[in-house]
Amino acid sequence: MAAHKKKTAPRQTVKPDPAKARRGAGVFTYWPRLLFVIPVLVVLWVPFYNRTEPALGGVPFFYWYQLTWVLIGAVVVLAVYLLETRVTGITPRTGADVDPGATGDVL
Repeated sequence: MAAHKKKTAPRQTVKPDPAKARRGAGVFTYWPRLLFVIPVLVVLWVPFYNRTEPALGGVPFFYWYQLTWVLIGAVVVLAVYLLETRVTGITPRTGADVDPGATGDVL
């Protein structure tokens, strides 16, 4: 008589749910966002840069100081993005996650 083998159901792979990972994360998981405060406070402190000297290429200090902080702010945004994706482990969607029937952005 032949031995009966139990048929087992095929294993299903379960993708981790990023929404659940975010819900379980504490407030301090998103600490890199505190870096956004630096450029805001520095630019709001007007008495520090409310002067014309030293001029840089004929441009008064008041203007080039603010322009410099716009560029530094862009670097801060990049740093926050890179730090937050490493801390949380959540990355943007990859091509495999995109619905092939989606039409894309309207705008």
